[in-house]
Amino acid sequence: MKSRFQLAGLSAALVTTAVQAEVKINENLAVDGYAIGSAVITHGTPDTNQTIVGKSGNAFDSVFVGVSGKYSDLSGRVSFQAANPFDNTSSDASGVLDAYVTYTAGDVAVTAGKYLGYLGFESYHTPNNAFISYSNAFYFSPFATGVKVDYTGDGFAAGVSARDSQVLGGSNFATGDGEYSDDIGYEAYFSYTGIKDLTLFFGVGYENLDGYDSVLEGDFWFSYNVSEKLSLAGEVTSVEDVTDLSWLGQASYKLTKELTASARVTYFDGNFADALGYGVASTYTFTPNFSLKGEISLNDQNAGASDSVKYALQGLFRF
Repeated sequence: MKSRFQLAGLSAALVTTAVQAEVKINENLAVDGYAIGSAVITHGTPDTNQTIVGKSGNAFDSVFVGVSGKYSDLSGRVSFQAANPFDNTSSDASGVLDAYVTYTAGDVAVTAGKYLGYLGFESYHTPNNAFISYSNAFYFSPFATGVKVDYTGDGFAAGVSARDSQVLGGSNFATGDGEYSDDIGYEAYFSYTGIKDLTLFFGVGYENLDGYDSVLEGDFWFSYNVSEKLSLAGEVTSVEDVTDLSWLGQASYKLTKELTASARVTYFDGNFADALGYGVASTYTFTPNFSLKGEISLNDQNAGASDSVKYALQGLFRF
């Protein structure tokens, strides 16, 4: 189980925050969400049989509900997640995720409130990922409260964000540290989609932490649909004084209309340890609302840590 604080998110300018097409309540309101349950066995670590936890810190037995609203140039979103405690001892595993309002004027959108950071190829929401577990690609990009400005152009998008946290979160579930003095977190990204089926993403984050050295991080990822069946993705990240380099490489192939298979190689080179991971996963979609995902993954640890193997099965219901 990953013990570090880490959140994964896709840029809001690249994808919607909803995990599927929203269900309209009326012309101004819509709802989306999912419920997931997992069976996981881990060999080679003290957390044997414990639920796999990824970068987001949310256990994979949870319910997520989001409500989006729009009126004229104003829009907003509130979402809530209820999950099993991620370490089997903490009760702080549920709460509000998104809570923001956006004003859009042409190609520019200004957002204020609590929202997920830009960085990361893998989504915070596990239903959007090919794997149940997260890769070893490491960065900080949490839910936190502040203001961001996004611009969407022809074949590209860019954004900047200033919030209470970029590196360290607060004591509550998926929150920032609530401090706006000298340790504000900053984040910026640029994405290019001008070539068909290709997305390139460049992002940076920075925070000057109280009592610590400042932290600068960088994240680059790409995704490419080689054909209607085959897609490739890769990511390279670095966090000052934490990791020299971490990365992932992933391929997914659509075997049939219902069945998709994926393979992943991922690496983490930290200050005190490193790990090379391998994994395969498959998702079978029974209906647009229900799917089953399986995974087998191995982490080859260095610096005295034991290797670990995880077997996982996850049921997903979208609504």
